[in-house]
Amino acid sequence: MTRPPNRPRPYRGIAVPLGAILVLACAREAEPPVDDTPRVVATIFPLADLAARVAGEDLRVDVLLPPRADPSTFEPSARQIRDLAGARGYLMVGGGMDEWLQAVPGALARVAEMRMNDGIALRAGGEGEGTGDPHTWLDPILVRDVWLPKIEAALIAARPDARARIEVRARTLADSLTLLDTWLAERLTPAHGRAFVATHSAWAYFAARYGVRELGAIHPSPGSEPSPRRLGELVDAARAADVRAVFSEPQLGETGARALAAELGVPVHVLDPLGGPGLEGRDGYLALMRFNGEQMARALAGSP
Repeated sequence: MTRPPNRPRPYRGIAVPLGAILVLACAREAEPPVDDTPRVVATIFPLADLAARVAGEDLRVDVLLPPRADPSTFEPSARQIRDLAGARGYLMVGGGMDEWLQAVPGALARVAEMRMNDGIALRAGGEGEGTGDPHTWLDPILVRDVWLPKIEAALIAARPDARARIEVRARTLADSLTLLDTWLAERLTPAHGRAFVATHSAWAYFAARYGVRELGAIHPSPGSEPSPRRLGELVDAARAADVRAVFSEPQLGETGARALAAELGVPVHVLDPLGGPGLEGRDGYLALMRFNGEQMARALAGSP
């Protein structure tokens, strides 16, 4: 008896539609790769950008404060606090400005901290007992001579095997900061001795470095409103000093600056102490400082 030729046996498993297979395959391709690069966290953007320039590809640098947020009122989210546990370093300004996590039990228990302002004799103007004006990053020479060695040390501690590369990038950044200082000094020479009024007292270090004068601030401290008497005194002082400009800040709004400028008959210009990613011309520390130098030079050296 002749047997029929062998035929393939039908597959009796579960049928999976072709479309579902393609969807699953695309989903796998769309999954982002796991980033296992060692990580450090910085509190504000200028500090994060400086650290990222030194870290290169050897470490990832994350920033806590979102763009345009006010450091004086910021509160880290529960997720940010949880994420911090995996970081190898925590970079902060200090001086009472960004002590957001100090009161959170265990938030920094296993994370090495580095305060940039430790060892600096801070100017008066802090927001708490024993603090001073923390805005030292607005002086690029203080950044070069004090902040940069601390950043370098923190990154080497977080990634010891990358020491040589970190040291090279730190030296390159030091040179860039020296060039930045030279540019700012030259650009602001025509404005020497000129006074200005700011939204809040952030610019004393910058003013002292480049020979301009912060006459006063509209808000005595972030989040507080000036009294009518204070505003009256500020108007009188500004007129006596021939103030040519009032400066607002993106983080604090410009209502007070515009009201004062209208009373004085002078324009309002923007200064930005923090910058941030995606802000054109202010998306890096060096660019941010050039932006502020240009704004101040145009406002103070031009015609009233």
